[in-house]
Order: sequence, then C-alpha cells, then structure tokens
Amino acid sequence: SYSLGELGGFDAFVRALAPALDALGVELTAVHTEAGPGLLELNLGARPALRAADDAALTKMAVKDIAATMGLRASFMAKTAPGEEGSSGHVHLSCWSDGANAFRASDGKGLPAVLRSAIAGVLEHLSGASLLLNPTINSYKRLVPGWFAPVNASWGVENRSCAVRAIVSKDHPELCRLECRRPGADANPYLAIAAVVASAADGMKRQLTPPAAIEGDAYARGELPELPGSLESAIQAF
Repeated sequence: SYSLGELGGFDAFVRALAPALDALGVELTAVHTEAGPGLLELNLGARPALRAADDAALTKMAVKDIAATMGLRASFMAKTAPGEEGSSGHVHLSCWSDGANAFRASDGKGLPAVLRSAIAGVLEHLSGASLLLNPTINSYKRLVPGWFAPVNASWGVENRSCAVRAIVSKDHPELCRLECRRPGADANPYLAIAAVVASAADGMKRQLTPPAAIEGDAYARGELPELPGSLESAIQAF
C-alpha cells in the first residue's frame, strides 16, 4: 500500500488517465496503490452529490476504456482475488449551509451536533442501505474482518476499521466530513450516494445521537450490531 515503487508500474496508465478525466471535467486529486495486486485507489475532487455521482460513473468508463487500449483489463468488482484486499467505493459527505461547512468542528476537538446526528442516521439505516451499497453476491466477499471493509455498525474519529469515519481538521474546517466505508467499487454511485445522503438527512432531521465512538479495532468488538453478510440478508434488511 502507498508504495511509490509499485505506483511506477502504472505510470503510463495514470499519465493517460489524468488528461482524459480532465477533459471530462473530473478532478483527479490523488492516485496510490493499495495492498491487493494491481489495486489502485483514485480520489476524486469534492462536488455536489449528483455531480459527484456523474464523476464516479465517468471515471469508471474512462478507466475501462483506457485500460483496454493498453492491453489491460480494469475491473470494479468488489473482490477480484480470494485472500487479497477488495476494492472499495468510499463515500465522503459534508453538509453546507450559507457557504460554510455545517460539519466543521470549530475547536478541532468535539464534533458538532449536526455531524453527530448525521453519523447516527447513517448507522441506523446502514443494514437496510447495504443492498444499495453492496448490490451483488461478489460485494459480500469483500466484507470480511481485517480488510478495511466494515462488518458492523460502528463509527469512530479517524478510525478506518469502522463503518463510518469522522474526519476532523482544525486548520481546514471545510474538510470536516463523514466517510461511509461500506460501499464497494461495484456500487451504483447514484444509489450509494443517495442512500448515504438520505440516511444522514434523516438523522439530522430527527436529531439522533450516535453511540459512543469506537477506539481501537472495531472488528474485535463482538457486541456491535452486525451488518448483512450476504446479498440475501441485505435484501431482508432493505
């Protein structure tokens, strides 16, 4: 993961992808390798929700087309190789009002009530939303403990073992947000973003309070509510 040496092997592909995305109006902010073989993470610039979904769809199209011209095959399956890390589709969400980020933490420590309520809403609906975030049989092969893919309804501050990660920046309040780590790369970006937004909005409307934030390894916490582990259980929860 995050290997500069490994990234060099994809140099020609990235050099072709960046201008292609730029021509499509998609901002590619970062590229790095993950732990799985041939697994790249692409970070896209923050946009309003519908435009963000458009960008994700255009990125998938461009990646597949450019890979094909180079004799490569790009896959957005959630799990391409047994025993290896899967491919995620993490959704980052901030909420803006009157030109300011409503999720900003003014003192850099405590989370604002509106962000806590949004997190609570996402957690409450995460089991039912799994059908939209993890829509295929293959999706659930990614969701195993220890592989940066959440298996329980949990949240924490900068905790990547949780389903929802709160991201706080004292120096850059515009960057404060939540990250839903449940979606796989095979999710429909429009449905995935809609599910997270609707869940967060419900939490804010009802002024929900989340449980205590998880510190340490969320996978080791057996008392946390389990999320669907198969497509069948996700359909039932939905």
